[in-house]
Amino acid sequence: MLSLRSINVHKEAKGYQLIFGYLGIFFIVAGVACLLPLLMLFFWPEEGAYAHYFYIPGLSACAVGLLLFFLLVFGRDKAQLGKHQDSVLLVLVWLSTILIGAIPLILRGMNFNDAVFEATSGYSSTGLTVFDFSSGIAPHMYIFFRSVMIFLGGVGLVLVVTSAISDRYGLKLYTAEGHNDKLMPNLVKSARLILGIYAGYILMGTLAFWLIGGMNLFDALNHSTSAVATGGFSSRGGGMYEILTTDFANGVTNELGISVRPLGIEITSTILSILGGTNFLIHMFMWSGKFKKVIKDDEIRFFGIACLIYIPFFFLATFFGNTEGYDWVTSLRYGIFNFVSAITTTGFTNAPNMVVLGNATLMLVILMEVIGGGVGSTSGGVKQFRIVQILKSFYWSVKERLSNKRFVYPHNVYRLGENKEVTSDDANEAYSFFILYLLAMFGFSLILTIYAMATKVELNGHIVTYSDALFEFVNAISGTGMSNGLCALCNPVINWILVIGMIAGRLEIYPLFFTVLRVNNDIFRKETL
Repeated sequence: MLSLRSINVHKEAKGYQLIFGYLGIFFIVAGVACLLPLLMLFFWPEEGAYAHYFYIPGLSACAVGLLLFFLLVFGRDKAQLGKHQDSVLLVLVWLSTILIGAIPLILRGMNFNDAVFEATSGYSSTGLTVFDFSSGIAPHMYIFFRSVMIFLGGVGLVLVVTSAISDRYGLKLYTAEGHNDKLMPNLVKSARLILGIYAGYILMGTLAFWLIGGMNLFDALNHSTSAVATGGFSSRGGGMYEILTTDFANGVTNELGISVRPLGIEITSTILSILGGTNFLIHMFMWSGKFKKVIKDDEIRFFGIACLIYIPFFFLATFFGNTEGYDWVTSLRYGIFNFVSAITTTGFTNAPNMVVLGNATLMLVILMEVIGGGVGSTSGGVKQFRIVQILKSFYWSVKERLSNKRFVYPHNVYRLGENKEVTSDDANEAYSFFILYLLAMFGFSLILTIYAMATKVELNGHIVTYSDALFEFVNAISGTGMSNGLCALCNPVINWILVIGMIAGRLEIYPLFFTVLRVNNDIFRKETL
């Protein structure tokens, strides 16, 4: 006879119960992100007046997250998420995290539209900003909070959670967020290793900005975090340019008495941006001494070729097109820095305004931002590996049309340490995403232009043109943040369109489409296709 104790009856969590239960875990992550700026009180205790702006939303988010988790999934058998439900969860994760991140900004006095814009820009690691520096030095807690958002968004919210919590369905959600490479067979170990690598880069970058560039320690930490996360937020109202020019001209020194060194700052930023824009697994090969695998990787080779081709174009475009009369040395410096910043979608610039570099440079910046960084990096854009697949597929197609039909050519790429076949499905996915990306880019830019013309929105003394709108929206959807000043107008309609672009670009568009499809089918009880 079986005793009641021997009968193990478990309730099952599935569907939206499972989705909201998992969402609770991410609420806790968003809450902790709000609490981390309180660490700044150890160094600037006079900012205690701002503390409740962070601990109230932070503790509240943690409490709601724990409640959702324990009520809905704790102690229950977890069913597998249904078709496209991983996309629903992912979109809810990002939207809720953004809204929670906006609360400390709202409590300080920012209106809802601007707060959501700033939080979206942070968590999508874009770097477009409407943050108000005009009243003097912004509280260190807020500057650090922006860096926390940039870092968490850059490496990925799912990655952060899986580094602490093992879950058998974590890989599916991890892949849906735009990652498709595992460093190790165990996803949790992979996530912890990735976070460790990037934390190490941030530490080394902070020391380099401090000791070599002459930044003060706080500026060094925030710019290092932003560079590695390819985010573009600065701790200064005038961006990195303010440090490179104003601080340099005024002979400002850091805690060690070291003066600002512009070249050291630019070189450090360039290296950190390249590291942030490189695939996670490539870092593993570098640190384990497998340099042959790094050099042979087609994505790395593509980046090298892009440097050889486009840096001269950036130099020439800046030299002949700038409106400030820069000499060839300054033009070369600006060309290299802005090329790397654009293709890695970091968003830092050493120019006073992107417009002064000339229209040709702006078009080159747009092209690099569309290409973007490496797959499985903190960068945005279409991603270099997709471009490699498209270019090679085109080459194979032409070659086979010109060759004898009896010959069969291999369709291989060298990818992350091994030769991999590019199937027709792989090529079609790359083409499809690229076309969808371009349609979104040109379509939303057109909507921005029509709205600006209809309402007579002015930028730099003229009604916003299509090229103005295109430049700003590409910076949003690619996650770059090299603004021409359009977002700083704080026009609600324009900035909400940019918010859509930032979220769509960070999630690589498809999850938004699948979420709408799944929710629509669930509401109207249609069969999910």
